[in-house]
Amino acid sequence: MKLLTKFTLLIITLIFFSCTPEKNQFVEINGKVVNTDTKSILLVKPNQDLRHDSLIEIPIIDGKFHYKSKIKNAEVFDLFLGKAKKIGGGRFMPLFLENAKITLTIYPENNFDENIVKGGKLNTEYLKYKKDFDNKFNYKIKPLKDSIGVLFKRGEYNSDKMDAVLSKLKNAQNQDEKMTLYKKIETLQKSNQHLSPKAKILNDKLKIIYKEQEKFQHEYIEKNPTIVSYSFLLKNLIFKNGDVDISFTKTNYEKLSKANPNHPYNELVLNLIKAIEDVKVGKKYIDFTAPNLNGNLIKLSDKIDGKVAILDLWATWCGPCIGKSRSIVPLYNEFKDKGFTVVGVAGEFKNTDRLVKFLKKEKLPWINLVELDRENKIWQKYNVDGSGGGVFLIDENGIIIAKDPTAKEIRMELESRLN
Repeated sequence: MKLLTKFTLLIITLIFFSCTPEKNQFVEINGKVVNTDTKSILLVKPNQDLRHDSLIEIPIIDGKFHYKSKIKNAEVFDLFLGKAKKIGGGRFMPLFLENAKITLTIYPENNFDENIVKGGKLNTEYLKYKKDFDNKFNYKIKPLKDSIGVLFKRGEYNSDKMDAVLSKLKNAQNQDEKMTLYKKIETLQKSNQHLSPKAKILNDKLKIIYKEQEKFQHEYIEKNPTIVSYSFLLKNLIFKNGDVDISFTKTNYEKLSKANPNHPYNELVLNLIKAIEDVKVGKKYIDFTAPNLNGNLIKLSDKIDGKVAILDLWATWCGPCIGKSRSIVPLYNEFKDKGFTVVGVAGEFKNTDRLVKFLKKEKLPWINLVELDRENKIWQKYNVDGSGGGVFLIDENGIIIAKDPTAKEIRMELESRLN
């Protein structure tokens, strides 16, 4: 009798589990495109480069697409049409991937607001947030942006000073001249002298609304420590790092990392926070180790301690970076025997073939290390993630004394310190 009872319980248990819906173990995307001849869609992480990183590219066949994969952590991606890879950008929309079934309907870029996303708890959460956000702010912002658009068309948006600098920028002959003009533009923007009186009135009104938007998002993050909130924090750090409230960011990082243990965003966000805090004029440089083209590991401090130095983060695919590097060559040749040195780090992807060819042709006279596929996270640590690189002037005590200085500014420092 006991054996029969045990057998009956086993059968009931098996029936129960066979009838219980199994948790989806894969992200499965099924979708279609409408009125667009795009050959694929791209899914890009916030810190990935469209042109060079290994992206998720989903082919479109007869207007439909399918993707299935198991993912360890839910993450946000930006969805682009396939052409964005070739041109380096385009309109996009956020999409959260988690182990769930997701259905998409994708329209041409001009109609991306009509895109339809169904499936996944995070997508549902984000769409509700976006609806609440748009209902609260769109009606306030649209008339102001429409008025700004009118000023642009009439040529009445920029101040006279800004127009003069922009005119010079169009005719600039070399990268160093451009860098000087970029700095003038930055100075005008910081001192609020870049706008015409009419544009300034509209811009001041927009700033008030933007502050309200920030508060709305801040309150949401505090109440909802989900991956949706984490995506907001991450994108603010990457794309608005000059404007983030670092105290608020650190508080919410602690909350979000605790709610999402072992998530890859934890390390990424921590590196970005440290970079904003530490990579500043007046702070000590961040040391790191990276290989040269022969695979030998080189420590930055071993090459620059006790010298005035340039740390040149660049890439063979970044035209402005190459222009900056070229402008430093005459300075290096003139001051290299007086206590000045340069260490270059080339940020490359997949392999170093392009870098080897470039250096054979260009013959940059200083040591060049390699950051391949972000393996040492150097760009993150120096707060230039998402860009080609940056130039940092470091004094003999290891203190950063300038970021992205022009060749003229570097010369002034060298003449003052080494002559």
